Amino acid sequence: MKQDMGSSQLSFFLFIFFCYNVTITTANQICPISACNATEPAIWFPFRIKDLQPETCGYPGFDLTCNNMNLTVLNITSSGGFRLQRINYFSQELYITDPDGCLPKRLLSFNLTGSPFRSESSQTFTFMGCLNQQVLSHPSYKPIGCMSNSTYDVLATPSARTVKTMSSIGCHVIGTVDVPTPSQGYYSQFSFSELNVDLKLTWDVPQCGNCEHNGGSCGFKNNSNLEVQCVDVPRQGLSKGKNYAVSIGVGVPAFLCGIGIAWFLCRRVKRTRNHNSRALHASTINPQPTVVVVGLDGPTIESYPKTVLGESRRLPQPNDNTCTICLSEYQPKETLRTIPECQHSFHVDCIDEWLRINATCPLCRTSPTGAHSP
Repeated sequence: MKQDMGSSQLSFFLFIFFCYNVTITTANQICPISACNATEPAIWFPFRIKDLQPETCGYPGFDLTCNNMNLTVLNITSSGGFRLQRINYFSQELYITDPDGCLPKRLLSFNLTGSPFRSESSQTFTFMGCLNQQVLSHPSYKPIGCMSNSTYDVLATPSARTVKTMSSIGCHVIGTVDVPTPSQGYYSQFSFSELNVDLKLTWDVPQCGNCEHNGGSCGFKNNSNLEVQCVDVPRQGLSKGKNYAVSIGVGVPAFLCGIGIAWFLCRRVKRTRNHNSRALHASTINPQPTVVVVGLDGPTIESYPKTVLGESRRLPQPNDNTCTICLSEYQPKETLRTIPECQHSFHVDCIDEWLRINATCPLCRTSPTGAHSP
């Protein structure tokens, strides 16, 4: 009896000792999760924060820094530093913006050459410079505030027709750039905005998304190359090897069995804690952005009356001689569509695209019949 009690006490002591050593060893071997401050994204492999995480904890090109405001900054080789808004480690996506609050200006020189990141899709925008008087004659167009001043306005548009119209009144083209977008057509509802939205980028190498999804830890396989591996993936029950070890252990003194059980339990606790920690950061700190598009369906739009202009260009409202969406004057034989509720007319292609994403008249903001809310 005393011998059994002694074995149990020894097993308990070894359990506590073993767990303590596993915790210390694990802390030294696995890279710690870090962040520039409590409200910034949680950072782990393939990213690392310089001066906070060891160099071996990050993949080349994924280095981050904390600026003087404790904001997370990603340096893109050809374009400089951008504020890192959030990361989705599962889908391998990140969202960035300008830390100084003028993203459109940065877009004029934006280039991903030499970086591990890419854009899944993009939309071409033309930047134009105009005198204030020229823009005031078209009040539906919104200048980019951080690039404009008291006498000079800068505009951005994806519409070739608008570029032609604005050029005809004296505006000049500053540059044409491809802007990364979350999906094709995302910026169509921002055609007259300041383009101050986050840029979505993705990466292909290293491929750690599946490892993260399964609750594992992705990292370098060794120090001699850039090959990565997935470790500490949680498993249900004992493996075949562990079952075999338990079978062989029958008849071995009780304290040795206690060591085996202690090792197994500690590994399970560590894996569960690691999985829960990463899942919590991915689901609560870095949620997926949601884009809500509200507009009219195709049949409703097609039900609105169309008019083919004659040589007189006569409309139900005689003062409507310019499409307020593209800012172009109506020409003979062009087809217009009229919103029945307010009798405002626009080019068919302009208003059709507008109503698919905005369930209001672009001129008076009346909600047409068939408008729906999210």
